[in-house]
Amino acid sequence: MGFQMSAIGVVCATLLAACGGGGGGSDGGAVQSISFPFAGGGTVSVPPAVTTTTLRATASSGGPITYTSETPAVCSVSGSTLSLLKAGECAVTARQAGFEGYAAVSQRQLFVVPKLPQMIVFRNPGAQPLDTQPVALSATTGPGRAVTFASSTPSVCTVSGSALTKLANGLCTVTGTQDGDDIYEKAAVVRNIPIGTEQAPALTFTAGFKDATTTREGGTIEGFAGTSENGWWCNGACEQAASGDGGSLTFTFKLKLDHPSGGAIGGYYSLGLYAAGLKELSKSGPTAVGVRIDSQATMKFTIAQNAEWLSAGNNGVSVDLVLGHFVVKADGKPCNVALRAKAKPVDTTATAFSLGLKDFTIGEACELSDLNAWNELQDYPIAKVGFSADSMNTTVSSTPADKPTYTTQLTLTGPITFQ
Repeated sequence: MGFQMSAIGVVCATLLAACGGGGGGSDGGAVQSISFPFAGGGTVSVPPAVTTTTLRATASSGGPITYTSETPAVCSVSGSTLSLLKAGECAVTARQAGFEGYAAVSQRQLFVVPKLPQMIVFRNPGAQPLDTQPVALSATTGPGRAVTFASSTPSVCTVSGSALTKLANGLCTVTGTQDGDDIYEKAAVVRNIPIGTEQAPALTFTAGFKDATTTREGGTIEGFAGTSENGWWCNGACEQAASGDGGSLTFTFKLKLDHPSGGAIGGYYSLGLYAAGLKELSKSGPTAVGVRIDSQATMKFTIAQNAEWLSAGNNGVSVDLVLGHFVVKADGKPCNVALRAKAKPVDTTATAFSLGLKDFTIGEACELSDLNAWNELQDYPIAKVGFSADSMNTTVSSTPADKPTYTTQLTLTGPITFQ
């Protein structure tokens, strides 16, 4: 996180005299100035660790500089080392006491040391029957601080301590809050728990397609395919098209050969859609943009395949939910945890699928162990949805065998939703 000088700091840098800097001393010595580069930019650390930075002021006279913290509870100085002790405003003064005929001078820097963000892990207990059995709520924070719970729907449910009492059919909205302290910011997470006959709210990943490369929500759409016969990339064999009304999107890969295939052909085919406004996954940290699963239980979408791929038999489709959970692998490459489930159309007509979210398993663990798919869904947003061929069509041709054309085509129709 970057830091900027506060308005007070700007005034101090501009009007040195108002902050005790600039000008000559009462002895009438020559005027000198101090160059004191911005000292902010560090982040407060979790005790007992302490963030330090080196102060680098210089005087025009060339004389030695001493430093003093004006806010020792927030930041302290030892020599030229500044230690950030807690969040707040840190004021540091650089002084030159007078040197070889120059009058004393000082200059102050004032900057903000912000609090660290904290994450609350508050997993939804899921839909609950309307009965007298209380529901135990549980939440944790990284620092291990206590989380308090409160209901904002008291006609549907109430909370006492960590026990939730169900009162009526409806959506029970509970907020878990950690107030923070000198190091951590306040944090809150809201969970919506369906009670009795109530259903979870529907979340829309995309409602349709603006064009062939963008969802209506502004997420990028990208198709990738290739085989051992065409250099392992599209190489002119891919076509991505949206219908005129934006209601469907088709990604087609056509492998055209001027000779019989003569054996097994290796290949891959995948279509990925990013969350609203997202162009790509972050390569340096967690991706915060995406659909956040709360009490939703299913993923719904509609797909269709071309007849050749369907008749090839190996027409299974892997459905991947790529999460904002970012990891750097041992080889230094960035990785995002992904969950996977399967869908397999039985004819060429558009088929509506409803996949249980708790049926998804870990598809990409990024070298992490003991991951729980449902916990991952609760803790991280779905940043990307992917559809890929378990085995693309490389056997059923739409043209004569002497010059075969192997087509793999997937069409998405309508919205992708979670409910």
